[in-house]
Amino acid sequence: MRSWPTDPPSPLWTALSRERFRGEALRGDLEADVVVVGGGLSGLAAAIELARRGHRTVLLEAATIGAGASGRANGQVIAALTRHGPNAIRALWPGERGERFLAMVAGAADVLFELVDRYGIDCDARRNGWLQPAHSPGRLRRVAGLAEQWAALGAPTGVLSAGEMSRRLGTFVYVGGWEHRGGGHINPFAFTQGLARAAGQEGVSVFEKSPALSLKRDRDCWLVATPAGSVRAPRVALATAAYTGDLWPEIRRTIVPVTSYQAATDPLGSLAERILPGDEAASDTRMDLRYLRKDREGRLVSGGALALQVSASHRLPRLVGQRLHEMFPDLPPDPMRSFWGGRIAMTVDRLPRLFRRSDGLSAWIGCNGRGLALGCAMGPVMADAVEGVADDRLALRPTDPHAVPIHPVAIRTARFILPWYRFKDRREV
Repeated sequence: MRSWPTDPPSPLWTALSRERFRGEALRGDLEADVVVVGGGLSGLAAAIELARRGHRTVLLEAATIGAGASGRANGQVIAALTRHGPNAIRALWPGERGERFLAMVAGAADVLFELVDRYGIDCDARRNGWLQPAHSPGRLRRVAGLAEQWAALGAPTGVLSAGEMSRRLGTFVYVGGWEHRGGGHINPFAFTQGLARAAGQEGVSVFEKSPALSLKRDRDCWLVATPAGSVRAPRVALATAAYTGDLWPEIRRTIVPVTSYQAATDPLGSLAERILPGDEAASDTRMDLRYLRKDREGRLVSGGALALQVSASHRLPRLVGQRLHEMFPDLPPDPMRSFWGGRIAMTVDRLPRLFRRSDGLSAWIGCNGRGLALGCAMGPVMADAVEGVADDRLALRPTDPHAVPIHPVAIRTARFILPWYRFKDRREV
């Protein structure tokens, strides 16, 4: 099944990127210690870690670096999960298992920004914090609890009053919320390009336009075939996210790919100083999420989802523009000028999955909209898994692949839950 991205990355992020990477297509046959399939930031972070540990590492990217969701995201760096707080994780995974996972999530933004600093990645990194404004009193109570739970783990969090949240956002439509001062935002395309450059510096052989067409066991090694070559290695790590095909069919059926759309205004001039004046990133508490951040030239970058994809390039910017105009009346009613989208991998319970087989095949999947920080934090975890670290010592414990019920139907109908989400959001308000 062809599943790699075919659309170009965001013209906005590409135009703003000062990082540039170009890799050759694989031609001929190679041998390696590990093959990483997937050149998004998850695969790159894992490849970098493996190379730093002394493994001869080859990375195969089906399209070009940044062409998938890694280069098309909104760019928010969030060291928290979409649905589960620390107490929920401890109830689900008691003891050391939950604590290892929580420590990884709590430090996820640190890992990303450390990569930026270590390799001098020019990606407009801003670590001014992440805000989660609450759209209802009930959600405010919930996120206040989350702030306390993450603070107990050492995270720099705090609860914000309605007045303080209004000052930080530049709008009065929320009842308060919480902040994570360790978060921020980046140009995700530039970051991914910079990671590819860093991988090359560490000795990783990075090949673009080299899709893995087949994965076959050959004696004590795997043979990964591409259109013009192959790589032979005892271990393979899949980091293909929402573009996962049939190399390992069981894991493709564990996720539901969802299209996330982004849109941006033109540079706002002096108005940009009144919206997010502290230059944080923000994502609210709605199930039909509303989120925003600024780029380095003062554009407001936001996005959303659609139940019906027809005319998305016209309907989504209009929808997002109307929402932003309601929040910031000084914006014009139809302010969005750029539009793009990409697919993210969602799991039913909104938790990531790590898979590992005894024959040297490993994979992780399920970013659930937290792919930037989480993907970087999973790099060392994937390296541990490849190296054979025991299950109970891994930050994310491996499980067996379990398919989403009626998966063929689910992947075609999942977006139709959006009207129900919007109904729930209105009821809460």
